[in-house]
Amino acid sequence: MYLSAQSIFIGAIALLQASSAAGHGFVHQIVANGQTYTGWQPFSDPYASPVPDRAIRKVQSDGPVPANTADIACGAGGQTGTKIVADADAGSNVQFQWDYWPGDHLGPVSTYMASCNGDCTNFDTSGARWFKIDAAGYDNGQWASAKLIADGSSWTSQIPNQLAAGQYLMRHEIIALHSAGSPQYYPACAQVNVRGSGQGKPSDSDLVSLPGLYDGVTFPNIYTDFGTFTIPGPPPVTFDGHEAAPSPTTSVKAPATSTAVGSSNSTSSGIGNSGSNPPSQQATPSAQCLLASHRMVRRTLPLRARRHGVRSQ
Repeated sequence: MYLSAQSIFIGAIALLQASSAAGHGFVHQIVANGQTYTGWQPFSDPYASPVPDRAIRKVQSDGPVPANTADIACGAGGQTGTKIVADADAGSNVQFQWDYWPGDHLGPVSTYMASCNGDCTNFDTSGARWFKIDAAGYDNGQWASAKLIADGSSWTSQIPNQLAAGQYLMRHEIIALHSAGSPQYYPACAQVNVRGSGQGKPSDSDLVSLPGLYDGVTFPNIYTDFGTFTIPGPPPVTFDGHEAAPSPTTSVKAPATSTAVGSSNSTSSGIGNSGSNPPSQQATPSAQCLLASHRMVRRTLPLRARRHGVRSQ
């Protein structure tokens, strides 16, 4: 049966509207040691021939994954390795660049690492033990996800300077708290070969398992006075008494009203410093999601349509 370009275009709009309502972003590339590595592109790579190799493990879509399944480690499809490993020096920065992130999807951002015990291309995440290298939550009235957007939809993480050389997974994650009481998890994993002369290895108390990290964790309703917010997980790893990267405080006392301003409260890990609620926190979640979905359709349709050979009329 022959389908006109207009019919295909209309169908593409419907598909993109469905996907934009369900999910809202993924890491589309990383920059390590000055080199850019394109990540898995869930809307085009599965249909390419041959299927491309990437330094970022597969993700099924731009949607969230459940916290109590194996997908929480690296995303759906990211349990097994890919054929490319990015080189990165100990002490250097790795930049995670998102294709898009909605402004209403507020929440903490964190980066973990796990040793591949050799070759990352053959490493299954079911055996991974993770240590945190950075985390941010809520500071001066701004969620870490909002800072990520302000920085060009990117996040920079520093590999610990004293970390022992070897191949590691770098797991970068945003937790979206826009749906009160139902956090959404968006992880992505890059395979990196850390080069250097350090001998640092995380202690048992630094290591966590996925799934398991979020068991029993209660997240706040960000549209109310949520009290004290604590970033999930352990503090960033330290080697020889030095933190892996500069790290803000663990918790923050949220203001009781949209105009109240509290005092700062610093500890050793995470982010914190209370302030007035950002304007985006005062909006109704459903309205914000709807606006984000429309923005994503407008933004992604021309790109994804071109990927599938569809031209707009």
